Amino acid sequence: MAKPGYTLCALSADDKDAVIDFLRRFFFRDEPLNQTINLLETPESRCLELEDYAASTLHDGVSVAAIDDNGDFVGVVINGIVKREDVDYTDKSEECPHPKFKRILKLLGHLDREARIWDKLPKECHTVMEVRIASTHSGWRGRGLMRILCEESERIAREVGAGAMRMDTTSAFSAAAAERLSYRSVYGILYKELSYAPHPPPPHLEARVYIKEL
Repeated sequence: MAKPGYTLCALSADDKDAVIDFLRRFFFRDEPLNQTINLLETPESRCLELEDYAASTLHDGVSVAAIDDNGDFVGVVINGIVKREDVDYTDKSEECPHPKFKRILKLLGHLDREARIWDKLPKECHTVMEVRIASTHSGWRGRGLMRILCEESERIAREVGAGAMRMDTTSAFSAAAAERLSYRSVYGILYKELSYAPHPPPPHLEARVYIKEL
């Protein structure tokens, strides 16, 4: 029997509803930080702030999906473009009305401020592509699909003139994936060192920031 096939496609803001539906089924509920604080309390629960955050860079036109032969998403990588001249280390979590998701945003802000990736990149690097969310359909895991999506993200990054990639990892699984893709860790902190942060169980003990020069 032939293996099911897939094709890669670019994502745009028009795909927001389909992307959020996919992430609700295969990412939001399983992500360790979300699980630890019970962000989605029932199978029907939604966190609109999380959904808006997840979709906020689709308009950059640099995100990518894998679609199976039936036209359904089987993997997505949500990317975003950041510029050196637009750096802003203010705490965005203060604007979030959702008390649980606010804790996660505060953690992400801490990573951004402390990693200071621009100090670790060549001065001629003015554009970075961030891998913000990566998720695969549970039935497609273990087939190398995420590597292909991340390699396609790197191709797009070069195409738009990015000098580096960035990936913030909040689980041991995503950290291992970053290292398999030859990213290097430039900052890490144990969750127990941040009182406000979710404290997921082992092996998810640390949040890290990775970069990869292109």
